Amino acid sequence: MMKQALTLFVSKFFLQKILIFIFLFSCINTHAQDLSQKITLKVKNKPLSDVIHKIENLSAIRFSYSPDQLPVSKLITIHLKNKTLQEIFDAVFLQNDVEYLIVENQVILKKRRVGSDEKKNIDDKKEKESEAIKPKYTINGYLRDKSTGEILIGANIFAKGTILGAATNAYGYFSLTLPEGKYILCCSYIGFKPVFQELNLTGNQTISFEMESSTAQISEVQISADDPEKEVEMNQSGEMKLTPKTLSGMTGFVGETDIIKSLQSVSGIKAYGDGSTLFYVRGGNSDQNMILIDDAPIYNPAHLFGFFSAIAPDAIKDIEAYKGDFPASYGGRLSSMIDIRTKDGNMKQFGMSGSIGPFTSTISFEGPVWKDRISYIVSARRANMNWIQRQTKKTLKINFYDLNAKLNFKINNNNRIFLTLYRGADEFSRIYSAGTNTFGISWDNFLSTLRWNHIFSQKLFSNTTAYISRYNYYLYISKEKNEFWNSEISNFSFKTDFTWYANTKNTIKTGIHCNIHSSNPGNVEISDEYVKRKLPAVAKYQSREFALYGSNEQVISEKWSLRYGIRVPLWQDLGETKYFTFNDQHIVIDSTSVNEGEVYKSFLTAEPRINVKYSINKRTALKASYTRNSQFLHMITNSVSPFTSMEVWIPSGSNIKPSYADQFSAGYFKHFSGLFYFSGEIFFKHIQNQIDYADHASLLFNPAIEGELRQGISNAYGTELMIRKQDGNFTGWIGYTYSRSIKNTLGINNGNSYVAAYDRPHDVCINISYKAKKHWLLSANWLYMSGSAFTSPVSFYYFNGYTVPVYGDKNNDRLPAYHRMDISVTYSFRPPEKRFQHNLIFTLYNAYAHKNPVSVNFTKILDDNGKLVVPTDLSGQSEIIPTMISVAGVIPSVTYNFKF
Repeated sequence: MMKQALTLFVSKFFLQKILIFIFLFSCINTHAQDLSQKITLKVKNKPLSDVIHKIENLSAIRFSYSPDQLPVSKLITIHLKNKTLQEIFDAVFLQNDVEYLIVENQVILKKRRVGSDEKKNIDDKKEKESEAIKPKYTINGYLRDKSTGEILIGANIFAKGTILGAATNAYGYFSLTLPEGKYILCCSYIGFKPVFQELNLTGNQTISFEMESSTAQISEVQISADDPEKEVEMNQSGEMKLTPKTLSGMTGFVGETDIIKSLQSVSGIKAYGDGSTLFYVRGGNSDQNMILIDDAPIYNPAHLFGFFSAIAPDAIKDIEAYKGDFPASYGGRLSSMIDIRTKDGNMKQFGMSGSIGPFTSTISFEGPVWKDRISYIVSARRANMNWIQRQTKKTLKINFYDLNAKLNFKINNNNRIFLTLYRGADEFSRIYSAGTNTFGISWDNFLSTLRWNHIFSQKLFSNTTAYISRYNYYLYISKEKNEFWNSEISNFSFKTDFTWYANTKNTIKTGIHCNIHSSNPGNVEISDEYVKRKLPAVAKYQSREFALYGSNEQVISEKWSLRYGIRVPLWQDLGETKYFTFNDQHIVIDSTSVNEGEVYKSFLTAEPRINVKYSINKRTALKASYTRNSQFLHMITNSVSPFTSMEVWIPSGSNIKPSYADQFSAGYFKHFSGLFYFSGEIFFKHIQNQIDYADHASLLFNPAIEGELRQGISNAYGTELMIRKQDGNFTGWIGYTYSRSIKNTLGINNGNSYVAAYDRPHDVCINISYKAKKHWLLSANWLYMSGSAFTSPVSFYYFNGYTVPVYGDKNNDRLPAYHRMDISVTYSFRPPEKRFQHNLIFTLYNAYAHKNPVSVNFTKILDDNGKLVVPTDLSGQSEIIPTMISVAGVIPSVTYNFKF
């Protein structure tokens, strides 16, 4: 009791300090958008254009000017310490025949004129009218990595000195419309050097840019230092973006970058705990998250029961995550969408990378088949678990692997084809009876995507995709006899998306999506034909889905912008199948057989969404959104163990209604002058037809499985805070989330509300990274979460020699709070500018060996020392174990990585 009280006191004390720390940062005065702000400016023999750019970086001021009207090449030498912007402007501009005019948050620079103020105002008005009647032309093209030819997703391109700009789409394409004139185009992207190009725009032009990678180490969440306010400008509410470079500085499990676990370190995304890739977003269940690999869903993104993600990091190019506020092109889940894009392959030269560690090894090859036209990449990973098999005298077998392959074919400037393949599999088995009987479990994922990009015109871009995805789970009774229980889900999809860059203020997207779903809730394969005939058959499901969507990203003014749209899905259940009819007590009263191809249930709904952004200034914004989402596929499992991949998927139908979620969110985002970025969001989510389970529900091999389900409502709300240091050798973030998830389901907990099992009110993450000179990188990650909810007995009674528990309210208790620290040290043998790179990563998972319980057992006996213990160990060894079971102690690891 003393230990629990001390832990609670320390946790509350720490949370109070974190909140005070975040509050103080959010109240920092970062100077108003006026000329009283003081800065220090020191330049020697630099052109005026460089001096202007430096003032922009030192302040929140942005300049607008025409380079051919100013002496931009004139060399300036000046040293002003702690002076106001007014004094600096007078010294830099007025002394060089340049006059300045403040218009809202911009400073307009012009050649100094001689004349009255009235004449000056007339000239300004004429200039604006001239701009309005100028013809407009479109620039389009791609942004690519100079060294590899890889397209850059989400890169920014804008006309310097204006508010006009665009971002590349998921295929690196951009389209930007500008009035006729001379411009300096600027391209910026995380981890790449900015590119500047002068342009005399007198007609439509196609221009592609190649950007050179910065050799500097990029921190976990760093945004381009050239435009620190871009993060405030470009992200919508509940949206985040990660690249391999943003992940490289994070502490991974046993030295390997883990995509899913990296996302779990972000505010609003809650991890399950040790040994699991399960995660929960804004009060939703784990099956309400969808993970896409090149547009195709992967149903189980886990290896080794969740200790590893199923996607090898070497194959990843870009990750975009949405916490409920999806663009209209996404649908099918209620809580989050994780869009993972894989690398296209090096178009320029052959490359190779890999890693060797005690748990896994990886290898990747990429290069051109036809330089600048066709490229490939192949990435593979396998488990190194032989040493575990030797320790168990080869009775225990643990193995997994995954393979990613991609072919990229540039047919011409207007057409491009991508082919993606993914395969991953796990096996966990144990041999008994002198090697004559092997039982265990295995699961596998397979997906393939074929995509075609086509440019109809400079303003119209399309992508057409066909994909297949399949997931299988096997519970082996005997591998020698090929006897097993199997569940499966698969789907085939075809979709076409169009993007019309109507003008600089409107980007319209529309498309159609067609899906065919098949699922097997679980059937048994037995070699004995007599037994097989006696076994009941669980009906399989067939469904199809059509969806239309349309959206517009609209810039209303310099301060206001909108993203709004609607998605309309139609879901239909098809035969051949059989479904049951239940009475009010969930007892089967009838069954109906459906012929092949016959539609027996349909659902049509509308999913509106809107996202509003108001820019207070260039570095501060308010954002708000409303989104409605629908989910027709549901994962059925009542297991609370992290060590399961047994996933049964069932569609909405005659007995299961679709789930709907309405989410409201609002946020405040600020980039402080200098080092820090702050974000704070609040949300409320209302879910209808949330699935829960009857007491003691039987879900394995049950033909009437739908009768075990109960549907109700769920309300989730919370606050997400994060402050980050982005520049310098010392970088990192502190994130805090307070959220609740409350359910109410008819027939459960006597009709009273109860917390969800994944309701964990407090969540803290501290992630730091320190770059020591050229060779050393030190990283640490600390997590704290409230314990998960579970149902514990309120008393016991004895009956015929047995201890019988008596249960009260559902989820009336909590496990102890979860907390863990991971530490990693990376030593790079060669400086980053060298082509051949290799390093060693030393990691400590759970560095201070905290035991985080995952289960509690109340069937207890006293050992010889008077300690309460569980009498048996279900893993097969005849020994007693503690009543609270934790997964992992300290796990050290050393991993060698190389790349050239």
